Amino acid sequence: MWIKSAFRDYYKPKLRRSLKHEPSQSEIDCRFEEIYNETNSILLVGVNEGVGIQFYEIARFTKEQVDGFRADPEDYLFKRFGGGWFKLNFYEGATFIVCVNFKPKGEPKWQHLATKKSDGPIPS
Repeated sequence: MWIKSAFRDYYKPKLRRSLKHEPSQSEIDCRFEEIYNETNSILLVGVNEGVGIQFYEIARFTKEQVDGFRADPEDYLFKRFGGGWFKLNFYEGATFIVCVNFKPKGEPKWQHLATKKSDGPIPS
């Protein structure tokens, strides 16, 4: 599962330190589920601006919403937001866990979201 793999560097070292031994697969699975059940996510989209890329928030997801598309996130992002460079940031409460990148090809459908929901300048 891509989410468990992405989260590994976040939860496995802490688990190892708290247990004081190399965690078993069942301990790893249990800790992942504890963390995953408390997550929320923010979706950002990258916009080329001059020589850099600016990222704009275009959506927020609960754990339950992510469950709805976690089997095929790139397909979900393409169908809902079109093509682009997306960063799906995961948080445990207010603590950042990991950023997972997706780059579905196709026409973007997200431009109107970047201007309404984002802080900072309107993308060009």
